[in-house]
Amino acid sequence: MKSRIGLQRVLEDVQGTENSLEQLTQNSTGNAVLDRCEKVMENAREIDDGKKEYHIITSYLNDIELIENMAPDQAEEVRKAAEFVAKLNRERDQFLNTSKKLSDQQFRMIQLQEDTIPDAVKMLRENEVYQTKVKRDMQYLEGEKREWEIQKKSRIRQKKILRKVSFFLFAVVASVAALLLVLSFGMQMDLQYAWIAVIAVALLSAAFILLQLETGRRDIRQAEVNINYAIVLLNKVKIKYVNITNAVDYTRERYHVRDAREFAYQWEMYQEAVREHQKYMKTNEDLNYYYDKLTALLKKHKLYDFRVWMEQPQALVEPKEMVEIKHNLIVRRQKLRSKIAYNLDIVKRERAEIDKMLKADANSGEQNLQALELIASIDRMAELSKES
Repeated sequence: MKSRIGLQRVLEDVQGTENSLEQLTQNSTGNAVLDRCEKVMENAREIDDGKKEYHIITSYLNDIELIENMAPDQAEEVRKAAEFVAKLNRERDQFLNTSKKLSDQQFRMIQLQEDTIPDAVKMLRENEVYQTKVKRDMQYLEGEKREWEIQKKSRIRQKKILRKVSFFLFAVVASVAALLLVLSFGMQMDLQYAWIAVIAVALLSAAFILLQLETGRRDIRQAEVNINYAIVLLNKVKIKYVNITNAVDYTRERYHVRDAREFAYQWEMYQEAVREHQKYMKTNEDLNYYYDKLTALLKKHKLYDFRVWMEQPQALVEPKEMVEIKHNLIVRRQKLRSKIAYNLDIVKRERAEIDKMLKADANSGEQNLQALELIASIDRMAELSKES
């Protein structure tokens, strides 16, 4: 620790000589010395930064050693507290990373009307079922109405055809009767049976046509009655359909849903979100409790930095995790040691070059004195770095 403070003071001495270095630029040797001194100061800063980080890593390794050397009962107490912290951290992160199934606007809307939502969902579902039933009845009545209209049109066409057929048969019978008259009176032929046959055919045809016309008239009247009745029922059903549709549309618009199924889904997601939020709040309370407990346990051992274990409590639970952290710290410290040694080597070489240049320079004693003071500071820094 003393060597680190001494090194810091030496760095301040080196940095404090920057104004004096300007005087060394009066000749070419001065410029060369200035360049090398600036390089030395840059390497000195690298050494200082490396020493600071080296000290921090060493402190963390010392903390690990203290943790590993705890008494069994203390270690078990720390392990249990850390296990709860790790578990509760995972649960909290899982909640925070879970994608929202409801937008904030939907959540607030349901929250404001939470007491009425269950009845609203039930009512919308029943109204949609009733709306479907009424629509089906309306479609059935529409079909019945069209069927009676088709039957009415069919009977009207049949009536027209029968009238044409009756005129045609009348013309045929009249022609046959005329022919029979000519044969009877002109040729004195006995056509009694022919007359009977013609009259019989005429009567039967007339009876059939009249019967069909009467049946058609009855069917047309019945079709008109049925059509009118269907229209009356259809109008009533349409009123029901309009009313229930307005009720359904109003509920959908009010709660911003497409149908009862989506409404029920949103209500379920809201309830789940509320349960998750309550669980999250409980997790936070438990996490704070065990966080404080673990903090108190670690503080007893006067660690360099107990807070770092709050971010990685799993290392206090799983020995493998702790071994991996320890290994990484050791590797980092070895790299820092190599970096510090590399920069120290550069400082030594540059110091030797500066010494040679000053000995070969014929400048005034004052400039040499300033350079020697700088070299003395560099020498002290090198010695302190070796000690640390």
